[in-house]
Amino acid sequence: MAEGMTEEMVLMQEKRNTGTAWTRNKSFDKNGYLVVKDLWDPEELYHPVPELRGQLNYWDDDPTHFNHIPLENQVEGSVARYWHPQYRKIHSGVRKKLEKELGRKLYNTYYYDRFYFPGQALSKHADRDACEISVSIHISTNLPDKLKDWEFKIKTPDKYTDKKKTAVLVPGEERALVLNPGDGIIYSGCDRPHWRDEMPGTPLGKKSKKLFGKKPQQEQYYHQIFFHYVLQDGQRAHCAWDRSR
Repeated sequence: MAEGMTEEMVLMQEKRNTGTAWTRNKSFDKNGYLVVKDLWDPEELYHPVPELRGQLNYWDDDPTHFNHIPLENQVEGSVARYWHPQYRKIHSGVRKKLEKELGRKLYNTYYYDRFYFPGQALSKHADRDACEISVSIHISTNLPDKLKDWEFKIKTPDKYTDKKKTAVLVPGEERALVLNPGDGIIYSGCDRPHWRDEMPGTPLGKKSKKLFGKKPQQEQYYHQIFFHYVLQDGQRAHCAWDRSR
């Protein structure tokens, strides 16, 4: 994931990388993304909200074996868990489904899941080379029905007048997509700018004073997981089994 990208940096990366990860799915190649309904069982992905905040890095199959970085440097105040053992086998299972959708063989690179909380946002960015083919799957949320459709936003590719991409003929569109639990959006992570606006809801402790006898306020959250891959015969195949996190 690329942190701290300026708008100019996002545009440069988009222009440089557009069209470098072609597949056999015409819709994906045209738009840079593909929504797949019911991609994975959300009950198998479910995990309660952790007590810790920040970044957690797991190194084996024991969920108690991790190091903790208090500050999550992309979405401050969120929880990002890299290589959580619950999802190790699922990483490969999702890869097989993506290979069928895209008609190309993939290598696993890395994955992580994130718990967002009200008021947090994911800034517009494009990802590093290990995220050539990415998928974001919505796991769960406890937001009320009127707020639960928190949109994943992505920009479709620009169309250029020539192969050197010196001038834009038709600018891409910004799409706002809603995922239900278990739905996934497959996207070209290195060249499609993507983001989330501020998460709706009420931050913990911001409601009016609790009345005697009322249940304690439950923290609102939104849980997503990101699985990343590269094309086996693509220009980023050297990023297979990325462990830089």
